[in-house]
Amino acid sequence: MKEFLKKIHNEEFRWYDQFILVSILSFLIALVGQILGAIITRYVGMITDPNDPVISTALMYFSPIGVWIYLLFLLLIDKRRRPILKAFGTKTSGNNLKNLLIGLAIGFGLNFSCAVVAMLKKDIHIHFDQFDPLGLLIVLVCVFIQSSSEEALDRGYLYQVLRKGYRNPWVAIVVSSVMFSGMHLMNPGFGLIPFLNILASGLMFALAVYYFDSIWMAFGIHTGWNYTQSILLGLPNSGLVVPFSLFKLDTASAVSSFAYDVKFGIEGTILSTIVLYLACIVIFLIGEKRGVRSHNIWKEGK
Repeated sequence: MKEFLKKIHNEEFRWYDQFILVSILSFLIALVGQILGAIITRYVGMITDPNDPVISTALMYFSPIGVWIYLLFLLLIDKRRRPILKAFGTKTSGNNLKNLLIGLAIGFGLNFSCAVVAMLKKDIHIHFDQFDPLGLLIVLVCVFIQSSSEEALDRGYLYQVLRKGYRNPWVAIVVSSVMFSGMHLMNPGFGLIPFLNILASGLMFALAVYYFDSIWMAFGIHTGWNYTQSILLGLPNSGLVVPFSLFKLDTASAVSSFAYDVKFGIEGTILSTIVLYLACIVIFLIGEKRGVRSHNIWKEGK
């Protein structure tokens, strides 16, 4: 057994780096961060108009700011984990504006392509609602906060700790993806297909971090997907519908289909399963061809 453990663990491995323990801690960080975010959002709501569609939508997506605050606080006070901060900054080669924009384009393209198929099949009908440039910008910033907070926790903290403890990078890639999908268990309409699709999203984000050395690209893909689906098209995002969007869902099929799920939206369909796993394969193949891997943040400075 000792020999087996030596084969799967890196030299820097400590007992508290076990993937089960780290996953539980990640969940607790998310829980405390959400409570903190809810408190902050409540006070922001008191000085704004929460009945305004833009404000109420922005507050929904702004709430995860608490996860960012709490996670950064923990990383700053814990010297063992402090190197993870390097994964968020520009010292990491792939964290640049280009990869962020590429990520946004990927997220938009993947989600929009699924929506187009659903519209062509007449599973959904949308209509133009309003064009509010300032509102769209404000909400974009808040969607970025929400999406990047999940990435910071799963592809920042959890992924990097597992990369430190385990020799095989797929431990970090898979475990962080399973954890990401598991955090959506309480979303309305969650089931097997949504689980598999969110798992695929997590794999895609983790592969972007591993092969492009860029959590910023993961930020972009995640934001692009959520913003396109929820704010531009007005469709359910992981089963949730927001009050402010460029387009609104007019009618939807009463029966789930290949391209649209009545409970979970586009993310609960076989179409999304195919699109997302194909995207994972493409990123994997491109990454293998490039031969680039994320640098080891734990080795720097030694």
